[in-house]
Amino acid sequence: MLCRLLTFVLLTVACQSYAAIEVIDDNGDWHRLDKPANRIISLSPSTTEILFYIGAGDQIVGADEYSNYPQQAKKILRVNNHATANYELILSLKPDLVIAWQSGNGQKIIERIRQLGIPVFVVEPSRVDAIPVLFKRLGQLSGHSLEAHKKAAAFAEQLQLLRRANQHKPEVRVFYEVWHDPLITLNGRHIVSDVIDLCGGVNTFADSLALVPYVNIESVLAVDPQIIIAGGEKDRLSLLARWEKWRSLSAVKNKHLYSISSDLMQRHAGRFLDGVELVCEYIDRARVGENIPASVDSNL
Repeated sequence: MLCRLLTFVLLTVACQSYAAIEVIDDNGDWHRLDKPANRIISLSPSTTEILFYIGAGDQIVGADEYSNYPQQAKKILRVNNHATANYELILSLKPDLVIAWQSGNGQKIIERIRQLGIPVFVVEPSRVDAIPVLFKRLGQLSGHSLEAHKKAAAFAEQLQLLRRANQHKPEVRVFYEVWHDPLITLNGRHIVSDVIDLCGGVNTFADSLALVPYVNIESVLAVDPQIIIAGGEKDRLSLLARWEKWRSLSAVKNKHLYSISSDLMQRHAGRFLDGVELVCEYIDRARVGENIPASVDSNL
């Protein structure tokens, strides 16, 4: 009887240890792994940061050139940038899984890696609520489900508090500046637009057809944003100086021009909520009509 019991226990443990993992990616493709991926290549800073966040950082054998957080990520071998990838190097690293960013890496790179016989899990979160779900999926794939679920629950709880705190507030017209020359913004399908909406703002270019539309100053003047937020701007004073000539704009007239690190706004990891809080804070300032002196640097 004892021998049978031990045999049953051992078989149960073995089945649990090697249960197949099935996860769907943001392109709707199902992925099946016989066991958690132990050798992972991350093709974007967001997924690199998430993997460290959920305890899987030591399993990353290759990363993109912009993966710089946390500090340990800087030591990982670089295999790609925004335009190309080193396919020979990727193949030589013998990854169990490659995690790609659809709009950041592009279909050409994704398909080429798949042709090498390497599984590619694609991520493209377009809503803030998708981020904790992404934590859980990468937790499953990497064998860190427990920690990933904890991080996801904490993220979702804080997000819900922010959403409740900003409900029913008067709307504020927001222009989000990705780049200034040429002038680039984001449409309503981008996750940053979802953040603006969560904070009670209105993305002035939400209806643009392109995910990342190029606009001109005339179109910005026409929508007259009450606040301008620049992603990645290092110096708020230079931001103010660039817009100073357009004094008819409400945002310029009332000095509601702010900058937020692109690491917080464009990386869908744990620090993303820090960026959300800043967006809500800045929109609130514009909402109550608070004027910020030009000498004050509102950057992080």
